[in-house]
Amino acid sequence: MHGRLRPYLPELTIRDYNTYIRYLRGVRRQLYKDYGIYACHLLRYNGVLFAILSDSLAGRIPTCNRQRVPGTLCWRKTMSQTQGIRLAAQVEVLMGWHSLQDRSYSELRPFKRVMRAVDRLLLRRAYQHAVKENPAFERLFWQEKEQAKVQMDLSAKNYALAAEPMSNIFGALYSSLATDDPNQRKSMRYIGSSIGRIFYLLDKAERFEADRRKGRYNVFVVNELTGQAAAVENARRQALAAANDLMRVYSMLDAKLNRSLLDNIMMLGLHHAVDPLENGIDDEKWEIP
Repeated sequence: MHGRLRPYLPELTIRDYNTYIRYLRGVRRQLYKDYGIYACHLLRYNGVLFAILSDSLAGRIPTCNRQRVPGTLCWRKTMSQTQGIRLAAQVEVLMGWHSLQDRSYSELRPFKRVMRAVDRLLLRRAYQHAVKENPAFERLFWQEKEQAKVQMDLSAKNYALAAEPMSNIFGALYSSLATDDPNQRKSMRYIGSSIGRIFYLLDKAERFEADRRKGRYNVFVVNELTGQAAAVENARRQALAAANDLMRVYSMLDAKLNRSLLDNIMMLGLHHAVDPLENGIDDEKWEIP
């Protein structure tokens, strides 16, 4: 699995670890049930957090049953289908599909072109099903995708402006998890927008050299940073500022369930993704299975 918003395992309790793993299995099983076995590989850590946040804010207590893990003969404790899990599965399919469109075939190596074609072929039906289930999310993705193209065409140098499309997507997605309380909806939009901005800055910094070499738009390239290290450091400083603002707003949220698990992910996990909390920790060693 991939993604940045995952638990910080050195500080995670066994109970919270089990809750997280069962939610992970729940979202994966929902992907399998609604969209097919191939769609399961779209699951990211961000999707698991999406499900946990949705149920925790609404106070929905999921049931936990032993169910077969998709693609295996093993039976494990799995969170049953909740609204949060269903929403997470829809979002993961839509985001996974649109991420396939980020680069044209001409920019890919031959092997990547073959994989892109296979993904599009095997995921098309899942994508169409997700669009029918949640057309509002699909309109959001297309709207912000057009805005991102505008920023690329203008070679925008302003970091906030360049990150705005992804910030808007995550802001709208997270605000949809809030209850009817307008203050909570506003807070969730701000949290989502901050997460989108952090993801955008870190992703662009990691792609600095490849984008500069191939002449692709990258906000750090157009700002004429000297190299990959400078781009990463610039992104780290901006992402830390956004993460600190996010934590202040998050601390005021009324999460009815799983507070300690959410604290671990939103505070320690996100901070560790931006600026590792302990030097020498091997991320692969602490990978969630």
